[in-house]
Amino acid sequence: MINAKTTAVRRQSPPPGFCRRNISILSTAALLAVVAGVVGAAWITRDAVLEQQVSTIGALQKQVTAAQSARYRQTENDVMISLGFSRIRMDKDVEIIRSLITTVFTWNSGTSYEHARTTLKQRYGITEHDPFLKIFMPPSRYNQDAAGTRYYYIDAQGLHSSVDGDPDIEITRATAGDYTYAVEVDVQTASDAVTQHTPDQAARANSRRMLLTLTVSAARRVSSLAGTPASARTRHSR
Repeated sequence: MINAKTTAVRRQSPPPGFCRRNISILSTAALLAVVAGVVGAAWITRDAVLEQQVSTIGALQKQVTAAQSARYRQTENDVMISLGFSRIRMDKDVEIIRSLITTVFTWNSGTSYEHARTTLKQRYGITEHDPFLKIFMPPSRYNQDAAGTRYYYIDAQGLHSSVDGDPDIEITRATAGDYTYAVEVDVQTASDAVTQHTPDQAARANSRRMLLTLTVSAARRVSSLAGTPASARTRHSR
């Protein structure tokens, strides 16, 4: 009887627990978690390595570009020296030329136009007898009332001018300390005159290329200033 009861109890024992029943699934899940962690760490390390490589390549490219630029500047400087030009001197002249160009082509009223002409005379020594101020940049036309007030044509037409972009400056000759340059500059001109009947400002504006030639002395004085507007006959240099 005892053996029979014991056998019956054994037959009625509870089933194994959840972990025992699903040990294979849990083992697989644990393995996948470990693999995912390892793969994630590997990707993080890979991204860090790639980022470092990209940074290194970028730094090397900058070094190569800087070295090429330095070599180009040195070659250009050597050529200039062989032709009797000084790069340091030319850099100083370029500052003068840029300032002069801004003075000539930046104005928005009859008063500012006349101020630009006055600056050319006082700062650069250009006189009213020079062809540049007689032909290329003549005095602005105006009417004057009994009180002496001037009404400029420039104001009546709403004319204004500005430099459009950086000028192209090339040296053409160097003699006894005098450097002669050819300068091409794009000039933006526009009119705000009501008579244009054009509501769009951009439609009334246009960009024209101008050619200037001038000489800068060792004392940084400008001479032989001449200009050719886009509508004039093309000049040729020998």
